[in-house]
Amino acid sequence: MKLLKGYIFAILSAVIYGLMPLMAKYIYADGVNAMTLVFLRNFLALPVLAVLAFCQQRTLKVPVKSLGGTAFLAAFGCCITPVLTFSAYRYIPSGTVTTIHFVYPAVVVLLGILFLKKKAQLGTVLSLILCVGGICLFYKPGANFHWGGAGMALLSGVTFAIYVLMLPVLRHKEVSGFLFTFYVALSSAVMMAITCLVSGQLALPQSITGWGLCTLFALGVTCGAVMLFQQGTFLIGPEKASILSTFEPITSVVVGVAFMGEIIGFRDYVGIALVLAASVLIAIFDMKKTA
Repeated sequence: MKLLKGYIFAILSAVIYGLMPLMAKYIYADGVNAMTLVFLRNFLALPVLAVLAFCQQRTLKVPVKSLGGTAFLAAFGCCITPVLTFSAYRYIPSGTVTTIHFVYPAVVVLLGILFLKKKAQLGTVLSLILCVGGICLFYKPGANFHWGGAGMALLSGVTFAIYVLMLPVLRHKEVSGFLFTFYVALSSAVMMAITCLVSGQLALPQSITGWGLCTLFALGVTCGAVMLFQQGTFLIGPEKASILSTFEPITSVVVGVAFMGEIIGFRDYVGIALVLAASVLIAIFDMKKTA
């Protein structure tokens, strides 16, 4: 049951993340830039997260010693990574950004082996090969390409891999669930507010509709996707969670077809099949180990 919950949380998180490019497109049209969107997605979610955390834990207090690790995770997972990703959307198609960003499952496995002395399990390696192959098939040859945008997308994959790998290491056991997500969002909001003000990049929505979209974006991503991914990582580990998160580009493909008039071809179908096969393979190997 624990593993099943972890699978479901990781996949649901990926689906929500897969909707981000579509929502960001409309938010940008209302005058918001990438840095401000990252600030708002954390700041606007704070009241809801505070209520949820208090209802779950009956307190908002956390050990002082946990704040350093929380700030580190917030910086890499909820500040640097989304700023790079959202900025890359302005230079290259969102599908290409997602494809390049998803170098991170491979980086997670590689860094785990190199620095945390983790063993490369057969099931994880095979799943990784399948999911990387599937993601590569989502790239469309001839699509608009910008080296700066590609560099930002690639770097976002590396910074997110660091976040994923360190998530179960730096989170204190006393700080869990919505309380942990609240402090990550709070740290991120403070860091991004300072960054926006110092750099002169604060660009708030220009309409009520824009504020509504930003609020929906904040609740969906910070209260939904981030929380689900964190819990999924705690339950099944960073390597498996990162591989299962490849459902994000599948969602992007579906959204593109349903709402943006895009047409998927044979490469897309094969890519989806490989990603799904990678996810099934993870489940099979885990069930064999627990049987």
